[in-house]
Amino acid sequence: MPFNENPIKIIATLGPASDSKSVLRKLIDAGVDVFRLNFSHGTHEEKGELVEKIRETDNYVGILADIQGPKIRVGKFKDDQAYILNVGQTVKIFENELEDGGDDTQFAIPLPGFLKSMKKDDYFYVNDGIIKIKVKSRERDHLVGEIIAGGLISNNKGVNIPSGDLEQKVPTEKDIKDLEFIADLNPEYVAISFVSSGDDVLTVKKLLENYGNNEIKLIAKIERPIALDNFDQILEVSDGIMIARGDLGVEISPDQVPIVQKQLIYKCNKEGKPVIVATQMLESMTNTPVPTRAEANDIFNAVIDGTDAVMLSAETAVGKYPINSVEYMNKIASTASQNAPLRHPDDYDSDRLTHTQTLGHAIHSLAKEMEELNFRGKILVITRRGYGARMISKFRPPLPIIAMTPFKRTARELHLIRGVQPIHIENIDFFQIDAESLIEESVKYGVETGNLDENEHVIILLVSRKFQRRGNLVGLYYVGEILSPEESKA
Repeated sequence: MPFNENPIKIIATLGPASDSKSVLRKLIDAGVDVFRLNFSHGTHEEKGELVEKIRETDNYVGILADIQGPKIRVGKFKDDQAYILNVGQTVKIFENELEDGGDDTQFAIPLPGFLKSMKKDDYFYVNDGIIKIKVKSRERDHLVGEIIAGGLISNNKGVNIPSGDLEQKVPTEKDIKDLEFIADLNPEYVAISFVSSGDDVLTVKKLLENYGNNEIKLIAKIERPIALDNFDQILEVSDGIMIARGDLGVEISPDQVPIVQKQLIYKCNKEGKPVIVATQMLESMTNTPVPTRAEANDIFNAVIDGTDAVMLSAETAVGKYPINSVEYMNKIASTASQNAPLRHPDDYDSDRLTHTQTLGHAIHSLAKEMEELNFRGKILVITRRGYGARMISKFRPPLPIIAMTPFKRTARELHLIRGVQPIHIENIDFFQIDAESLIEESVKYGVETGNLDENEHVIILLVSRKFQRRGNLVGLYYVGEILSPEESKA
């Protein structure tokens, strides 16, 4: 696979519009690095078949399984009709389903504990935040609410409750069953919906371990205000973060979403953990072949903020133009990365600085010097589990990063890390070969695969096999000399 010039990673959600091998191939060619499987829809059998198709189409693309989490929905309405709720009117909201169904005067939110959790002046949203309802009073078996923002309501529309003391169990019973299946499916990542604390992440980790899988990396989805309050502890125990702006944009004021996005991205960057910006990035392209200017601006700013990856949801799952969506996202993200200001590495040193992070900082400085001297070049990390690549990527050096690994799984995982081109290097005894020979073979393989050029320089980071916790080897080489060492002596 030749070098991918776009450092920003693209995640595409799969669905009816994109579940054939031919479309999967086109999506990968258009720039997809990771496929998302949404466990809110479909059966286990369908997900298993989809993973087989992905692996048969491309054995190195990453897979992210996204579990549903607690979904709150309104109940049934009379004759399955839709009703309009108008500003200023009052409605009754029950915790138990209504025998004859709801209407525009009363309906149910069938969730145990909902009624008890709400008090006067609390509010909640229905139908993706379109309808806003304020609690006027709590009666014996129902709430009385005032419609603050009106709209259409019908069966099973989603509910968001940013205020109130409602406890939502993560993972749910459905999630637990899904996780047992996912442990066997063995994707690279699992995204955990509606995380409230670090304990939610640790619970999922323990479940997967109990099901026999301790390799899957965990991505915590930030969707609720309580997750913002507990973000530092969530980040500490997670392998990455997804800023899920759909529900988050309902549960906090929309004007705060851009600020929160920047703050969370910075914290993830500083710790060297991948961060994904998701939801409504090219929403209009679900039905139209070109994006709006506002959407292009949104993607551009997410890249400038420092995100590792941007994600498509309905655009590729059920949209009319899945390939167009990826192509536009790839183009916009690439333009943004080319125009991103050079990072000041001092601002991104973690409070828990490791030897490898320190070298990542130093490599940024060396890469900057090479760029100023007009040296063509790349950074080559020879890594087992990808940590070295992440610690270089976090400083966003001005040179592309290639990560060579003996593990196929590591190569797949690194498809989520900004600026990193992962390569699975086979037929080399990675653990027995001496360091110089490993460097030589890695560089040769890089040239053979079109990722390195013999007329460029390469900064190489190799974690010492003898002193793995302390020792790292760093060098600056000219590729041509490594390919023809005897000629360089002459």
